Amino acid sequence: MKHCPTCNKNYTDETLNFCLDDGAWLAAGTLTNEPTTAIFLEPEAVATGFRVDEEMGEEQTAILSGPPALAGSLTRPLDRLNDSIRQHRPPANAGGSDSLAMRKKWRMIAVAALLLVTGGIGFAVYKFWDKPVKAPQAFKIERLTTNGKARDAAISPDGKYVVYILDEGGQQSLWTRQVATSSNVQITPPADVGYWALSFTPDGNYINFGRIEKNTQAALYQMPVLGGAQKKLLSDVYGAVSYSPDGKQFAFVRGNYPNLGESALLIANADGTGERVIAQRRQPETFPWWRLQPPAWSPDGNTIACIAGSNSTGSGLMNIVEVKVADGTIKPVTSQGWYEIKRVAWLEDQSGLLVIGAVKSSDFFNQQIWHISYPGGEARRITTDLSEYFGLSLTADSNVIAAVQSNRISNIWVAPIVDTASRAVQVKSGGNNQDGTDGLAWTPDGKIIYYSRASGADDIWVMNADGTGQKQLTVDAGTNYDIKVTPDGRYIVLTSERPGQNLWRMDLDGGNPRQLTSGNSDYGAAVSPDSKWVIYNSNISGRPALWKVSIDGGDPVQLTEYAAENPEVSPDGTLIACQYREATNSPWRYAIIPYDGGKPLKIFDLAADNEGDIRWSPDGRLLTYANLRNGVSNIWGFPLDGSPPKQLTDFKADYIYNFKWSPDGKQLVLTRGTTTSDVVLIKDFR
Repeated sequence: MKHCPTCNKNYTDETLNFCLDDGAWLAAGTLTNEPTTAIFLEPEAVATGFRVDEEMGEEQTAILSGPPALAGSLTRPLDRLNDSIRQHRPPANAGGSDSLAMRKKWRMIAVAALLLVTGGIGFAVYKFWDKPVKAPQAFKIERLTTNGKARDAAISPDGKYVVYILDEGGQQSLWTRQVATSSNVQITPPADVGYWALSFTPDGNYINFGRIEKNTQAALYQMPVLGGAQKKLLSDVYGAVSYSPDGKQFAFVRGNYPNLGESALLIANADGTGERVIAQRRQPETFPWWRLQPPAWSPDGNTIACIAGSNSTGSGLMNIVEVKVADGTIKPVTSQGWYEIKRVAWLEDQSGLLVIGAVKSSDFFNQQIWHISYPGGEARRITTDLSEYFGLSLTADSNVIAAVQSNRISNIWVAPIVDTASRAVQVKSGGNNQDGTDGLAWTPDGKIIYYSRASGADDIWVMNADGTGQKQLTVDAGTNYDIKVTPDGRYIVLTSERPGQNLWRMDLDGGNPRQLTSGNSDYGAAVSPDSKWVIYNSNISGRPALWKVSIDGGDPVQLTEYAAENPEVSPDGTLIACQYREATNSPWRYAIIPYDGGKPLKIFDLAADNEGDIRWSPDGRLLTYANLRNGVSNIWGFPLDGSPPKQLTDFKADYIYNFKWSPDGKQLVLTRGTTTSDVVLIKDFR
C-alpha cells in the first residue's frame, strides 16, 4: 500500500512512484497523524530530497528539509531491505576468521531487518551499520523571484548582481537584481525575441546573452549590467561563453560548423574578434550545441571542460570532457554516461565541477545539480527534489549558485473543435508526471494513448476518452515516448531507448514489441495513411534527414539529402510537412515535400510554440500548431492556399504542451498546464 502525502489518496499498485492526481512522490505504508520531515543530509547520510517548508516571498530564506516520502521509506517492504543487504554481501568463497566475522556481522543485519518490520527500529542499524554517522549539514536556498516567469539567470563574480530573463506571454525582457537590496531594474524592454545563455564578464560590468528574432540567425550580444547600448560580438552562437582566467578570451561552441553535421569548440578574443577552432567533432560524436550548453574554462587556464555527446559509452550518452587549450586534445572527465547534461561550471579551486543533468532517462524532466570531483570524475548529487534546474552559474569564490528552479504541471483534456473553452473536459490529472507531454495519440476506436512518468519511468499508457481504464503498456522497457497509432488500429509506433534511440512498434495492448530501426539516432515517427510505412528522422548519415522503413522493419530508405526533421504525412499520403534547413548557417524553416522525397514544393515560417510540432488537419487543408499569445496557448491553422493563419480554439488560460486530432476530425486531445520557473540562490552546499 502507498499513499500520497499531499492529497491522502491511497494506492495499491506498488509500481507507482507518483500520485496520479497531484504528482507528489508517493510514501509507503499507511497514513499516520504524525508529521515527518528530514534534514537534507550530505551523501554519506540519508538524502532523499528537499522541499521548501513555507511559501517564500521576495526576501525570504528557507532551510531545506526532506519530503514526506522519507517517512514512508522507513516502512518499505522487507524485500527491498533484503535486496540492499544482498548487494553488500561478501563473496560466498571468502574464508578464514575474517569470513566468520563477516558472517556474524550479516546475521546481525538480518536480525536488524526483522526488528525493522516488527518494531520499526532497524532502519538506523541497516543504514549506518559499521559506518561513521556524519552530522547533517543543511544548505540554504533563497528565492529571488516569485512570479514563475524566469527563463535563465547568471550571477556576477562578486555575487552582487543577478541578471535573469523574464518571459511574459511570449514577450521576453532582461532584468538585473541587486542582491543586497532586492531591487530589480529592467535593462531591456519586453519584445518578441528570444534570450538565453547569460554570462557575466570577469569584471562583472557587462552581461553577455544570446538573442534571436524571428527568421534571423542567433547571435551573441553584450551590454552593461545596468542597461545601455547592446554590442554584437558573434553570429551563429547558441550557447553561453566562458572566459579565460585573464579575461582576454572566451570559449564557445558552434554547431554545424565547419560543415553540416559537425560541431566545434572555438576561442575568440574578448571583443569577439580572432575566433579559431581548437577542437571539432562529427556526428555521432558532438559538442551538443542545440541544447545551449556552454563550455567552462578551467581556473588554471590550461583546459576547457565541455559537454560531449558520444557513442563511446555504448549508448550515445553524454559526458564531460576536457580539451587542452594548447593542442586541442580531448580527455574524458566522467567515466559514466549521462542521459542529459545542461550546464557545467568549475569550482574556483579546480577540485571539481558543478553540472545540471540527469544520469537516467527517467530523470529527464527533473534534472538536478551535481558535483563532479576532479580529476576523479565521481558524481555526487547536491539537489534532490522533484523540480528541474537550469541556468547554472557561480560566484568567483564558488560559494553561491544561481539557477532557475522550474516545475511543470500537465493535465489531459478532450475538447470539441467548436467552443473549446466552454466544452473542454479534463479527463486526466497528471500533476508533475508529464502526462501526454512527450506522446499523445488517438486509437481508431476512440481510446487515448499517452506518455507518462507515473511509474517513475518514461512509459506509454492507455485510457478511455473519459479518463477511465488507465493501463500501463510498457513496463521495464527503457525510455519510451513520441507515439503514433497506425490508422488501421493494429500498432503503436514509438521511439524507444533500450538502449540506443530507435523506432519500435507494439500491439495496442502493449504486446509483441518489435524493433523497426537500428540507427541508434532514429526518432520522430510518422505513419503513412495505408499503415505500411513509417517516416522518421535519423542522424545516421551525419546530418538530420528523413528516412522511411516498413511497418515490419527491414532496410530503411533515405528520403532527403538536405537537412530535414519532424515529418508529418498528409491525410491523402501525397505530401510530407517537415522542418527544413537549406544550408549550414540557414535558420530552420518549414517545408512541404513530396511523399517520396525530393526538393521542397513550398517553404514557409510558422509561429509554433514547440518548434517542429505541427499536425495536418483531418481534411488536409491546414497545418495546425500551438501558438502562445498573451500567456495563453491556442491551436492555429496555417492554410496551404496562402491565406492568413486563423485561430481554431478559444482557450483563456494555460499552455498547450501537445495535441492530436481525433480520427473523425471532430475532437482534440490536448495536454495543457502551467510551468513556473523562478530564480534561486543556493548557499552552503560545499
